[in-house]
Amino acid sequence: MADDALAPLVAAQLQKQGIAVDGRLPGICALFKDRCDTTVALAGWARAIYADIVVAPEDIGLHVVDAVKPALQMLHEKLAVCAWDKASIALAIKEVLAACSLKMPQLAVPVRVLVMGTAQTPSLDAVLALFDRDTVLVRLPLGVNAS
Repeated sequence: MADDALAPLVAAQLQKQGIAVDGRLPGICALFKDRCDTTVALAGWARAIYADIVVAPEDIGLHVVDAVKPALQMLHEKLAVCAWDKASIALAIKEVLAACSLKMPQLAVPVRVLVMGTAQTPSLDAVLALFDRDTVLVRLPLGVNAS
């Protein structure tokens, strides 16, 4: 189904949960629809972008390890000042990976857990670009301060 046609159906699901949507919803549908069989499932993915999430402490403990915390802090700093688009976010991620000598999964999984509440998502830069920058910046330091 086309993203513009799918978005109102997902919006209706979110509205039932008291969640208001905006113009980002067609892009959210485009990115996540291949992972979903129903509009309810798709609304579940979109919910993490529009509403507060609760990250399980065991997920933080498992994925946000001391070795990655400096990289999370550096990524937070870079995302705070870069242009908010997929290409700029991808560049910030690559710079952090290089500076911290990490591979993508070592950084991407903790970021996904902190920002989306799950270790598995589509491309990290594409996911982050769908968020409001302030939401990402609020959610990222959780891992830096977790113990």
